[in-house]
Amino acid sequence: MALNTELILTLKNLKGCGNKTVLTIAEVAPSQVQTIEDLCHFWTTLKGKKFEKYSATDLQEANRKALTCINDAEREGVGIISYYEEAFPQILRETINEDGNADAPLILFYRGNIKALQMPGIAIIGTREPTEAGTQAGIYFAEKFAEQGFNIVSGLAIGCDTTGHQGALNVKGTTTAFLANGLDWESIYPKENLELAKNIVESGGLLLSEYPVGQRGNRYTLVERDRLQAGLSYATLVIQTGLRGGTMHAVNATLKAQKPLFMIRYKNMDGQIGGKAEGNKKFLEEGKAHALTSGSFEEALAIIRESVEKSNKPKIKDSLF
Repeated sequence: MALNTELILTLKNLKGCGNKTVLTIAEVAPSQVQTIEDLCHFWTTLKGKKFEKYSATDLQEANRKALTCINDAEREGVGIISYYEEAFPQILRETINEDGNADAPLILFYRGNIKALQMPGIAIIGTREPTEAGTQAGIYFAEKFAEQGFNIVSGLAIGCDTTGHQGALNVKGTTTAFLANGLDWESIYPKENLELAKNIVESGGLLLSEYPVGQRGNRYTLVERDRLQAGLSYATLVIQTGLRGGTMHAVNATLKAQKPLFMIRYKNMDGQIGGKAEGNKKFLEEGKAHALTSGSFEEALAIIRESVEKSNKPKIKDSLF
């Protein structure tokens, strides 16, 4: 069982062949299926309309696109790891989306230090328009968690995401940006944070994406990306959020995965301009999130440690806490 990167990319380039179908095929494919010729021969043994609708010509054309994708990535200095490789993080194989369904990525494009994936992650996310208090809180807690050995995971967006990445960089910590676009510099979004993206890479951090070189982001890829921020992390920290917005996708994925969710509790929750902390207030009042303040940081570490110890993932050494 298992398929290599080239063949997974080939299947993903078949129109209408989603991740679930690719995994189904990979789980029944013999280990000797290593080339496109092997895949075409194996394909003739598969039964069912979903497989029979694809011809050998379709597979060959999908493979041509896959090879182009691989070559484009290599030309741009972008690496690729796939679901069955040892470097692929187990925590992402167990990704749950906001509907509560298994939804692991099968391909990850990366730029930077792939060893960052060996560190425990905490997602730091929130609105693109935080208040001054939100900006200060984002930087403060990103610094604190980075100093404890956490990989600060966010999405490179302006606002709260930026505070997460910047806080980690301030203390020479590690940060990973999950992007909704290709990792060539021309496709980086938002453009305002292009230099931040380069700084992350130069500082030993990591850029990750499900999307090939040259693909621009859109509202659908942004939503898809949000599940991966939660998926790569042992906990999610929301700096500030309203009642609606993109932050909620990662929040919901965190809750569905039964991972700890933290939200900043401000001294004046109702005084955050424009309702920027209305989501924080609601989730805290409903008991769906743990309140985080400067005084409760040690308690937060204990909750995250307990979550890690309950998982089947490798245990984090005590010194990280």
